[in-house]
Amino acid sequence: MKKSVIWAGVISLSLMASTAFAAPQNQGTNDTTIQAEIEDGTVSGSVSGDEKNDGSKGLQNAYENVKDKPAGARIAELLKTKYNIDVNADASLATLVTALEKDGELEAAADVQAEVVSQDPANIEEYKILSKLKVKLGDKKVKVYVNGKTLGFEVSPVVESGRTLIPFRAISESLNAVVTYDNVSKTVTVTRDGVEVKLTLGSKTATINGKSVTLDVAGKVKSNRVLVPLRFLSEALNTNVTWDTETSSAIIIDKNTEA
Repeated sequence: MKKSVIWAGVISLSLMASTAFAAPQNQGTNDTTIQAEIEDGTVSGSVSGDEKNDGSKGLQNAYENVKDKPAGARIAELLKTKYNIDVNADASLATLVTALEKDGELEAAADVQAEVVSQDPANIEEYKILSKLKVKLGDKKVKVYVNGKTLGFEVSPVVESGRTLIPFRAISESLNAVVTYDNVSKTVTVTRDGVEVKLTLGSKTATINGKSVTLDVAGKVKSNRVLVPLRFLSEALNTNVTWDTETSSAIIIDKNTEA
């Protein structure tokens, strides 16, 4: 049965076809989930596609079929294809999210809100809206976003002593950093833009370009994945980290990203 969104009392806003919902370009490791595996003293990355993120393929998977249509028509057709929902093709993304949520279409609303975040990656409030939708969908896990993208993990982040630990390769690769792991010394090395960070598993002492710093919590191994303190590593790599307690979300944004 075809579903539709009720638009009573909603003023539709125009979408700019040149900016909103452009066909996705190759984003490299930013669009993938990288798992760090300890194998014979080395760390190898296994790449999984968008279907790993949030357990949802998302709207972008259907872009190739409708990429030549205007922006509003593209999102309308994507929603109809994935959810069998008819929407106003001239509505703004924010209007779509509000209407979908009001109509009880939470998964569709979350998919559209993820696109809002990707279009405005420096806007912290948009991430919070997305996380609230995920919580309504039953997602109580720690959620991590990097520069407008949602990270997905086979091994979920953990919280210890008020600090979030995250699979180190996932966060490092999402920031286009170079990562290595020495299984003999149990040392993680992450390099980005002239900054070298080293952490030893089980130790609260790390180094940034050779200078020692003290961590609140040490890195560890969980299910053969190396987990490191998210805030320390992210800030050491020149990003801003915002923690949203209400939704258990970490929002990581490059300092050079324009607001």
